[in-house]
Amino acid sequence: MWGLLYLLNFVFALLSAVPFSGFLSKSVGHTLENSNMLNGFDYTFISDLMREYGSGLSVIMSLSQGIIVLFFIFSIFWMGGILSILKLEDNDYSFRKFWQGSAIYFWRLIRLTFYFTFFQALLLGVFAFIFIQQGINPLEVESEVTIINSLMFLVPIYLLFATIIFMIQDYAKIHIVHQKKKVIFQSIKKAFSFVIKNFRKCFGLYLLNLLTFAVFFGTYWLLSNSFNSNSTPTIFLLFFIGQAFIFSRIAVKLLNLGSAIELFRSESKSN
Repeated sequence: MWGLLYLLNFVFALLSAVPFSGFLSKSVGHTLENSNMLNGFDYTFISDLMREYGSGLSVIMSLSQGIIVLFFIFSIFWMGGILSILKLEDNDYSFRKFWQGSAIYFWRLIRLTFYFTFFQALLLGVFAFIFIQQGINPLEVESEVTIINSLMFLVPIYLLFATIIFMIQDYAKIHIVHQKKKVIFQSIKKAFSFVIKNFRKCFGLYLLNLLTFAVFFGTYWLLSNSFNSNSTPTIFLLFFIGQAFIFSRIAVKLLNLGSAIELFRSESKSN
């Protein structure tokens, strides 16, 4: 299953990169500006590119946004396949079972994603309202210290509640696949009860998986910034480091879902 998920991620990345690469080859070609881009971010080059080729660049950006939306929809689609395989105690993977699970649970999972996106937006709106009610106007404050102090208090609380919502969403997905419920509000209710009842275990497990991802991301960031990708060998090296990070991201995703399923299964049996 790892190979299939990597291939799907690679295809969508390729779909996003190819149009932009073609645009750069036609607009910039093999000029010296191409070499300058390899040395890092160049604001002058970006502003010149937008001024001279803004219309073409806007088309490419719109196309990229469409591909991102398509990737988001497909990631929901194959989530059902991932959960269908992980729920099997022997993890007996087959191509047919994966796509069958993706098709069976797609509409339930996309509705679940819609509801929890609304919950996250509502939570963000509540904390934004609280921030505004403190009477802090970014355009009138004499020092940014006031804003920073307010954010230092509100952001950790917001992240805590956002993490809890993400946890409930994960366990709602698991409940949908395990119990095969078509009415997803029941799965949301069961997931909420499960997380509240086993909060210490659920939250600790989630933090452990986040820490694992942070280690992989930190390693990727350190390696990718340890050299300049301004030659063919270093460009290939950066490419392979990036692909290794994609593999690690897929691994953390499977680890998060697999460990959550095991916790859900063990606690359900004990009850």
